[in-house]
Amino acid sequence: EHAIEALDALDKQDISEIRVYNSPPEMVRKVMEAVCVLLKEKPNWTVAKQLLGDQGLLKRLTNFDKDNIPLKSLSRLQQYTESPDFTPDNVGKISVACKGMCMWVIAIENYAKVYRYVLPKKERFQESMEHLKAAQIALKKKQEQLQMVQEQLNSLQNKYNNTRIDRDKLENRILQTKKRLDRANVLIEALSGEKERWTKLVEELNLAAPSLMGDTLLSTAAMVYIGPFTQVYRERLWTSWIDICAEREISVSKKDYVALLSAPIETQKWYNQGLPRDHFSTENAVLLMNCHRWPLLIDPQGQGKKWLMGLEKGNLTIVPFGSVHMLTDIENAIRLGTSVLLEGVPDYIDTAIYPILNRRQCEQTGVVSIVDIDIEYNKDFRLYMSTSLSNPEYPPEDCIKITLINFTVTFSGLQQQLLNRVVKMERPWLEQQKDAILKQLFEDNLQLRNLEDEILETLSSVQADILDDQDLVSTLDKCKKTAGEIQIRVSESVQMQTKIESTRKKYLPVATRGAIIYFIMSDLTLLNCMYNFSLEMFMNVFKTTVHSLGNSYLAPDQEDDVVLEFSFNTANRDRQLDFKVDKHVSDLVDHITMNLHKQVVCALYSKHHLVYSFLVCIQVLRNSGNITDNEWDVFLHGGTLKLMSKSSQFVPVMEEDILGSTFSTSSGTPLIGKRVNRMKSKRLLGKPAWLTSTQWEACNMIENALPPFQGLTKNMTDKPEFWQAMLASHNPYYMFEQTRSRSSSAASLKSSRADSSLELISEDSEADVHSLSASQISDSAPETRPNWKWSSLSSFQKLMLIKVLRMDALMESCSTFVCLTLGDQFIGSQEQSLNNLYRKSKPQNPILFILSPGVDPTTKLQRLLKDLNENVDMLEMLSLGRGQGPRIEEILRNAMNRGKWVFLQNCHLGHSWLQNLQKVIHSMQTDSLHQDFRLWLSSMPDEEIPGHVIQRSIKVALEQPRGVKANLHQAFISGVISTSMYTDEDAGPNFRKLVYNLCLFNSVILERKKYGSLGWNIPYEFTNSDLEACIQVLHQLMSEYVAIPWEALLQLAGTVMYGGRVTDKWDQRTLSAILSKFFNEAAIQHGYRFTATESYQLPSDLTIEETLSFVSSLPNYDNPELFGMHHNADKTYNEHSSKELVNFLLLFQPSYQLDGTPSSGFSNKDNLVMEFLIHVHKTLPEQITGPPFMDFSPDVLHSALGGAERPSSCLFEKGYLKPKVTDISACTPMQNVVRHEVRHFNRLLGIIQQGLRTLAMCLQGDESMSSSIDEMYQAILDNRLPAAWREYSTNGAQPLAHWVESLASRINFMQYWIDLSVEGTVSQQLYGVQYSELLFSQEEISFQDIVKMSSAYQKTVPPGLERLPRSFWLSALFFPRGLLTAVLQTYSRKHGIPIDSLSFRHTVSSLPSQKEEDDKVLAGNSGLTPAMWAYPGPDVPEEGILVHGLYLDGGRWDGSNVVEALPGKQVISLPEIHFLPQPVSDRHKSGAYECPIYRTGERCGTLDQSGHSDNYVTAINLPSEQSAQHWVTRGLAIICQSDD
Repeated sequence: EHAIEALDALDKQDISEIRVYNSPPEMVRKVMEAVCVLLKEKPNWTVAKQLLGDQGLLKRLTNFDKDNIPLKSLSRLQQYTESPDFTPDNVGKISVACKGMCMWVIAIENYAKVYRYVLPKKERFQESMEHLKAAQIALKKKQEQLQMVQEQLNSLQNKYNNTRIDRDKLENRILQTKKRLDRANVLIEALSGEKERWTKLVEELNLAAPSLMGDTLLSTAAMVYIGPFTQVYRERLWTSWIDICAEREISVSKKDYVALLSAPIETQKWYNQGLPRDHFSTENAVLLMNCHRWPLLIDPQGQGKKWLMGLEKGNLTIVPFGSVHMLTDIENAIRLGTSVLLEGVPDYIDTAIYPILNRRQCEQTGVVSIVDIDIEYNKDFRLYMSTSLSNPEYPPEDCIKITLINFTVTFSGLQQQLLNRVVKMERPWLEQQKDAILKQLFEDNLQLRNLEDEILETLSSVQADILDDQDLVSTLDKCKKTAGEIQIRVSESVQMQTKIESTRKKYLPVATRGAIIYFIMSDLTLLNCMYNFSLEMFMNVFKTTVHSLGNSYLAPDQEDDVVLEFSFNTANRDRQLDFKVDKHVSDLVDHITMNLHKQVVCALYSKHHLVYSFLVCIQVLRNSGNITDNEWDVFLHGGTLKLMSKSSQFVPVMEEDILGSTFSTSSGTPLIGKRVNRMKSKRLLGKPAWLTSTQWEACNMIENALPPFQGLTKNMTDKPEFWQAMLASHNPYYMFEQTRSRSSSAASLKSSRADSSLELISEDSEADVHSLSASQISDSAPETRPNWKWSSLSSFQKLMLIKVLRMDALMESCSTFVCLTLGDQFIGSQEQSLNNLYRKSKPQNPILFILSPGVDPTTKLQRLLKDLNENVDMLEMLSLGRGQGPRIEEILRNAMNRGKWVFLQNCHLGHSWLQNLQKVIHSMQTDSLHQDFRLWLSSMPDEEIPGHVIQRSIKVALEQPRGVKANLHQAFISGVISTSMYTDEDAGPNFRKLVYNLCLFNSVILERKKYGSLGWNIPYEFTNSDLEACIQVLHQLMSEYVAIPWEALLQLAGTVMYGGRVTDKWDQRTLSAILSKFFNEAAIQHGYRFTATESYQLPSDLTIEETLSFVSSLPNYDNPELFGMHHNADKTYNEHSSKELVNFLLLFQPSYQLDGTPSSGFSNKDNLVMEFLIHVHKTLPEQITGPPFMDFSPDVLHSALGGAERPSSCLFEKGYLKPKVTDISACTPMQNVVRHEVRHFNRLLGIIQQGLRTLAMCLQGDESMSSSIDEMYQAILDNRLPAAWREYSTNGAQPLAHWVESLASRINFMQYWIDLSVEGTVSQQLYGVQYSELLFSQEEISFQDIVKMSSAYQKTVPPGLERLPRSFWLSALFFPRGLLTAVLQTYSRKHGIPIDSLSFRHTVSSLPSQKEEDDKVLAGNSGLTPAMWAYPGPDVPEEGILVHGLYLDGGRWDGSNVVEALPGKQVISLPEIHFLPQPVSDRHKSGAYECPIYRTGERCGTLDQSGHSDNYVTAINLPSEQSAQHWVTRGLAIICQSDD
């Protein structure tokens, strides 16, 4: 074939090309000669040329007989082909045509060689074929013979087989019958147990069938509504739903929705995936797995996220809400069918994901549109959302698209987690065994359920006779045996689990204490938003504490062999160790409590330290049952509402009952004062003179509210000595505890000693109290009443008494209570040095300084660097502000790599960058950070600081030092005083004393703030910069002048440096008075004393170090005299601190519940609130009846009150008042005052009545409760004024019950004033006897006496003159200044004197002010109420007005002068004051103290155009034998309303 291919490539032109050679090349010649040899021609060029000229040469070559080439020709041919150059390639280089000839020659030669080798084999093959043909012919003959024999054999075999088949059939029938018998026995045995189970299951299903519809209804309701609520409210809702179904005869089972919607095997699977093992978490898992809308988890602790990660097992993508790639990640998950957790959802949902929330539509259409892009929807896609907000408020349009599930950690859930952790660390073998048992139980139960399902499936799939299915029988037999083995293992596992749990419970106190403390920590954000502690931080401290103690109760050899022993003799070893466990558990509890205390209080302001410690103490005792819920509620709320609920049976009140306006007598007269005064008189019946009305009411309340206090008031009246001693004691709680211990000792002895009584203790002396022995007190107290034993009271019950009787001692008593319960280490500040804080910190956790005004941590950080021998350049300090973001991020990146410190100051000023800061801190959670890197943050408390930033940070609260001594020390070490300046000789010899006095003055004005309004009307934030500026000015002046320029110093320091911060006129006066005490000639003289007991004066020529040593020797207690205060100021401060403590504690009580358990229908607290609504509605009118000169009619009033019911008035109805008077210009100034006051009273009453109506409807479920109504509800429970009422009230500091009574009395006064303004003698003709009921609470004062008083008054008033009250109750008015201005206007018009030239002369009654007389007035013992002083009498002044009802705060009126207050009597009532207008020139009175009058005891308010606070009324001159400066520093003022 190769030869023919070579020839085919040649044509005639190629042959002609070769032929043209006359003398061909050597290779051409050789090729042609080889061709001649094969063609049997003479091999030379001439013959070759002839051959080339032959036209049939190619055909001849093609048909060449290659099979018969002679050997001679082949031999001659080899002479040419063996030449190395005889190759087609070499020939082709010379002649392409000759190349084909060469290829043909070589191919023919190769063929000939092969043919010569194959030819003999071919011949032998031909012979073999002939032999084969002959053999096949013979074989065919033999096969024909064999076929005949085979046919005969087959016939015989068929007969044999038929015989065998018949035999086998008989044998098979025998065998089948035997097998069926065996299988029947196996089936009977295998299904014997299943029969019982199936029978029981059928019975259960039959019983549940009627409840199927009801259970479906309840389960659906649970899926839709119950998710956002806590466990208590869920149980309450579920119970109420069951009751509703029962009322409507809807059959339901008694199972909860967990049992209805899940199986135990499923819940166990969730537990293994990380779900907490408490019931509340199980409920959440059931809701999440069965909801038909995408769930949104309220998950502040991350419990739900942790479980979801275990549930999805790597199929979960976590996407931060609001991230740049949020929608892209969700789109990818929708396409791929994976799960997404959208975490950090705020209180709203982005509208961009609304289409995804429509789950049903997406699953039906298979397409979801996101931002106008259609995406194919994979049905395997799942969306989860979570928020870290503990109480988010989502709008309704968002709530209907999602399923809210409250995954907040519960007490039982956290308790179980902590128990697992502590057991795992203390006895790991025990926890391993428990986990193994739980895992085995789960696997066994799962296998058991699968076997039961397999049995049913196998039985249902049988097609033929069940006895013929060997696989079925084998499966059933295997299932039976396996089930039996599993049942045995399950029984053993349950028994072992019981033993393990009994051992684990020994560590339950550790878990319980940890859970108690964590929930207190989590609630600290109610005090301050910066007190945000994460569960992770808590767990780290808990774990570290447990690990630090270790297995201290194990011997070293036992500790090493623990793991080896547990599988053999665990029980024996545990029994040997049990006696050591209790002590170790107690140590664990103490250390965990202490370590968490150190971690927490470091982040708290000092005023919150006791709050935290006290709460821990209380919750521990409540958990152990030593404090009941009733006792705690009474302690917090005073129990006033609870006592009200005991007085009358609650009956549901409809809206019209509460809002009716017919609370009047038969003649139509409103009865406002009668009910109030009679109630008050009844409550104060039998009150001892040495108790205030508030204290006596509280004692009656606590006696009626709690059984242990039965007989308290009788004990007080029978044996007052003990109680007077308690009232005068410095530490009444310690006195109680000492009395209890002495009483217990005395009770064990048979003493024949007769009852001894204590001497009556004078109120003027507290020293006598402490001379009494505890044995005397114990003898007198318990024996006064047989059924009331003093020693039976618990420590907390004694604390309750102190709150009732000695509010000023409550703070110290609470501290003592905590010390006795937890230990001394839980009281006082737990300051940590920055050095220790730095060494305990990690680069991943920022250190956050929680600032207070006037505090800068920069100096502390620089000092820390110095202590660590680090360069100052290591610290980068940046203040957050506009445009600082990119620079801060760059500096942070460099610092993380190089190990520098970064201090970001004032984070509360950079709200726009806080989210970036959160991302930075999130990126810091890696081990690649430089170990020296630290991020320091500082911020004032700010709600905008992200919670993640606060939780991740180590928090340190920084505040000004407390106490004069501490402030003095801080002033000298803060750097405001340099050593060179302090020792400068050019400043003169008195410079150091003046600097010290200035620092002392700075400390005094700083600490004076603790006294509240007594110290400063407005609390000012004086800083070190003020002190530094003053010192520099002092140094300059002392260097320039030889004589001390006192006037310049006083002016610059008191008016410019410090006075520049003071905005209140009276505070400026106080500042100047205090400064003059320290900056005067006598203050630098030797022997000068700033107080009577301590000099506080600096010795001469001391260095800074010696000055600091002198400061350290000063007393820790700040004598009130140093501030210019009376000792009563300390009591006022203590009372304020105690009230603040109680208010802080109230923040931790979201609801007031008597028994602490949920109930159906109206709960007890709803009953209490409803009772109070009825009480308020009966006490207060809907409005005050308007006078004839009011510029609006009842219809206009109706509109002004917001559409409330049209008020009824006997004055309008009987025609005594005209509907409307249009000539308003004819009104007198006093009538304008009435118009103005009535307008405000009616506005307040309208708001109150509207609030009562709305709250009543909310309690009965007719309206939804808004945030304002909810605040009102909680305020009523806390016995404080609701915010909506406080906005239009004058004194919001009073308890709510007292405020209502006070308002009723004020309305009495205003109504009486209005009645006097009505034409005619309304008091005689209209009201008659009703006025006696209105104004008098005792019947011994007859109406005839009132008529005589009224007639006498009317005779003294000239005809045509306006009738006014005899005396004005200034406290009853909203704007007292308006009344005083009206008096001046009246005098001005009468005498024709310009009002600008008029002022008042004030004459105080010569009667001394006594608190006891005031108490009698309030108690009704004299038959008068505050409004009754205004009734007409013969002593009406011709000019000016009489004012009553004022209180002197900080002093006492002795009848002619202001004198020092009595011990314990800070606020005393003043007698009547005559305000007489006179020319301004006659006003000044030498030796008098200009005393300001304020509306309330708070004194502060908003400054008006006159530079005064809107709380300020006026100032009066009070005569005094002491200097005015003395009373200025005392803070003496007059207030219109006390807080009691």
